[in-house]
Amino acid sequence: MLVSLCNAIVLTLMTYWLNNQPLFTGEDLNNHAWMEWIKKKVGLAHETKHNDVIYVNVGYDKQFVEVRDSFEMLIGKTDITDRMKLLTFLKILRKTGTYKYVFLDIRFEKGLEVPDADSTLFAEIKQMRDIVVADHSDIEIADSSLLQKSALADFKSTIVETNFVRYKYSYAGKCTMPLYAYKELTGKDIEGNGLYYTCDGKLCYNSLFIEFPVETFGEYDAAKDKQYYHLGSELLENYTAEDIGDLTKGKYVIIGDMIEDLHDTYSGKRPGSVIIYYAFNALLQGKHFVSYGLVLFLAILYFLISFSLFNRQSLLERIPFVRKSRSTLLHFVLSLIEYTFILSLVVLMLNMFMSITVSIFLPSVYFAIQKNIIHLKRTKV
Repeated sequence: MLVSLCNAIVLTLMTYWLNNQPLFTGEDLNNHAWMEWIKKKVGLAHETKHNDVIYVNVGYDKQFVEVRDSFEMLIGKTDITDRMKLLTFLKILRKTGTYKYVFLDIRFEKGLEVPDADSTLFAEIKQMRDIVVADHSDIEIADSSLLQKSALADFKSTIVETNFVRYKYSYAGKCTMPLYAYKELTGKDIEGNGLYYTCDGKLCYNSLFIEFPVETFGEYDAAKDKQYYHLGSELLENYTAEDIGDLTKGKYVIIGDMIEDLHDTYSGKRPGSVIIYYAFNALLQGKHFVSYGLVLFLAILYFLISFSLFNRQSLLERIPFVRKSRSTLLHFVLSLIEYTFILSLVVLMLNMFMSITVSIFLPSVYFAIQKNIIHLKRTKV
């Protein structure tokens, strides 16, 4: 019993640690996609479309700039967001002043400046209230004065794990765009304290599994999303300044490339700017705060599973073929499946009825190893 109690404590801590990671947390995105589909069909999915946000697409508003190497030799040209259109729109936002907050998810990379427009554009940004500008770890921002209003807009991925799964809010104390806005609007911040994180004096997560609205389940279709507007061809050509003021009144304005900046998620491709908003909204809903009820539930579950491992036979070992097999590898794989199934079923229920996503990768491996250690000791005896 003492061993099981220690296992429960260790696994609870390991689960918290794993849920703070942006990668390799073990979620099965296909299962999650099916789960969202089932929830929608049976009426368990909650209405998640937000009416307090509009997306402004700059994907079709481009201009070319020259690209030079370190010796100032011309390499060629590349496209960037049209500075004058963006400047015009930001001036309208500042003049009307009806918006709640602006997320400017556009790269302002040093070396790709537009001298005639950038100085005026950057001056406009610096004068605006409640705005955050995208910065990236792989670039140097064009104007250092923008750093005071900038935050990271990076997503973690690897060669073997390219899908977006979890959003990490703080990197070694450097805020991401959602956390920066959350901090400005609420005065709260996620603070690292070694192996754990706190917010407003409460234990919290620094990484969250982001859920997307079920009504847009599948490929992102801008034409069906009434919150989506093209900057040049729609807003600047067909709307007056007063119209734009009414449109953005009390809303979060998300400006970014909704055409090319796409990321694979469990519910299809999503623009990076949309992911940023939903990561921000998760903070507003307090989803980053740790539920102590959930922690206690998981600790009890881990204790019961660990305690059951000391029984002579598991359910799978009652099968003659499995019981007679001397293959350590077979027993390890089957034990992994056995307890992964139990934990997966629990996670499924949590997601189905409470919209809670918990990584069970480490507990599954841990129980498989423990079971095989017990089995080997009994075999030797």
